[in-house]
Amino acid sequence: MLVTPRAIYSYGIKYNPFRKSFAYIKNDISQINSFLLLGTGLGSALKILQDKYHQFPSSTLVDNDEDILNLSIKYMDLNRRKNVNWVCDDAVNFLRNNTKRFDLIGIDIFRDLVQPEFTYSKSFVELCNETLTPQGICVFNMILNDDNKIVEIESLLKLHFKKVKFLIDGVNTYFIAYASS
Repeated sequence: MLVTPRAIYSYGIKYNPFRKSFAYIKNDISQINSFLLLGTGLGSALKILQDKYHQFPSSTLVDNDEDILNLSIKYMDLNRRKNVNWVCDDAVNFLRNNTKRFDLIGIDIFRDLVQPEFTYSKSFVELCNETLTPQGICVFNMILNDDNKIVEIESLLKLHFKKVKFLIDGVNTYFIAYASS
């Protein structure tokens, strides 16, 4: 478990943001061959895919904190199939310079309970959609202050993705967005 006094960053297969959103897309998970995680924490999202769904997609885990990445490498046993790459980089910079497409993208970018403003931006959402394969799915874990913000983010996502669903779980809202290509 990786925690701060106010937030849980990773909790292995018990990490709700991906445990619950992956349950929603469980029928699609067997088709996932590549996975990008922006905001790695310890890598709970990939751990859930591996341990609960027995899926071992080629994965890239991106975080801007090298110490966190090193903890993921050391403690989570995610690279049993030698197909996981950890990258220390800013999420936007990674997306701008990346040429690979992914079947699944998980976005879990926080500092304590605060999400960077760029995660709500049109340009970030566009980059995420452009990074998906035509059948890809993007899962956004967000903490939003009110119902108006949920509607605002849902509207933004619907401009760039074919289909958008959301789940509310306590303070978290999980948006599941399907590629528009």
